[in-house]
Amino acid sequence: MEEGNEFGILIQEDLMISNKQISKPTSKSISKNTVCMFLTYFFSSLGAYIFDIGIIVELYKISGSTIAVGGFFIVQFIPSLILTPIAGALIDRLNQKYILLFVNILRGAAVALLLVHLSIETIYIVAVILGICDETSSSTISSIIPQTTPSEDISKINSVLSTTDSVNMIFGPAIAGLLITLAGINGSISAVIFTFILAGLMILFIEYKYEKAVIEKSKHFITEIKEGLEIVTKSKLVKKIILIWGFLLIGIGATGSLIVIMLSDYMHLPTESYGWIMTAEGIGLVIGSVLIIRKKKPYHHYDLIVVGMILLGVSLMITSFADNLFVVLGAYLLVGLGAASAPNGIRTTLQTELPKEILGRVFTTTRFIINTLRTLSIAIASILSKFMSLRIIFFIAACFILYGAFSSRGLKRLERV
Repeated sequence: MEEGNEFGILIQEDLMISNKQISKPTSKSISKNTVCMFLTYFFSSLGAYIFDIGIIVELYKISGSTIAVGGFFIVQFIPSLILTPIAGALIDRLNQKYILLFVNILRGAAVALLLVHLSIETIYIVAVILGICDETSSSTISSIIPQTTPSEDISKINSVLSTTDSVNMIFGPAIAGLLITLAGINGSISAVIFTFILAGLMILFIEYKYEKAVIEKSKHFITEIKEGLEIVTKSKLVKKIILIWGFLLIGIGATGSLIVIMLSDYMHLPTESYGWIMTAEGIGLVIGSVLIIRKKKPYHHYDLIVVGMILLGVSLMITSFADNLFVVLGAYLLVGLGAASAPNGIRTTLQTELPKEILGRVFTTTRFIINTLRTLSIAIASILSKFMSLRIIFFIAACFILYGAFSSRGLKRLERV
């Protein structure tokens, strides 16, 4: 235990000087950075949704196999098994503004391969490239926000990006369907290329000062990779966040893929009800994000975690007993409110409590761990659904999330230590 505290103190002291060197954005740059970050994320997220919908339809048309479609998602996840530690160290070492530019241009170039040759093999190759780019982009955005945004505005910009993703999640599939209908798969692919290029260009307008002095004093690259893994395994705050985030995504992962079956087989509602449920969740997410954005004095990120986790746990608990569509709609409105709060608080905690020079390694590693837990929870819940009631699975998932809320009580104590 003392070894972990000593390591944390050494890390803080070692990086204190470089933290002071990073210039604080002015009020003018705050507005400009927020707009540019929003546009970058908007085009990047929209392109990803349009691509996934269009290419899945085309992949099933080419192969006629659900296994081939499932393989598309698997190959996107595999690269992170190997590249997570390396990507994190690179994010911390290189100019993060140019990383985002390169990643989005690479996305566009990879998708352009499908205009030349569209087959199962090339779709899988592109899926691997996009999987690497998506993880790198998400972690880089989380890392660059504290360097381009005042600390009191970090939770607000996280809410802006969360709302953007929710809007794209609602309209992206509709746009993809319209593009395929009007211009075919090549039209859809061309639109995706255009959105990724726009996302890359928008990042150029962000005011971000890259500190070469930090790089000149940095350790050997391999040492940085090892140090990043040590931070995750020894920092009490990071381990606590991984625990809480893990419980959150286990609960959400276990129920997200089963809600359609719950509606149709247990509540005897038409499958079209799923669309209304997702709409209610989206509305809740937008409302929650707007409340966070409009608050003059920002909510404390620890409070966002606790409140969000409680809302998510209670909503799944209600769903496990529900027999009425309106009750479920109300429950998923709460899901949206919780989803706007808890992940925001988790990201903001890491962005404000840790040195900025290690955020790339921290975010890539934590995202890999929690996404692995989420994937496993989906698989386990699917298997368990063959042997037990979905109501029990939803109840257990709610307990996981509520236990995560209970565990988050110790975060403020860790900060004081």
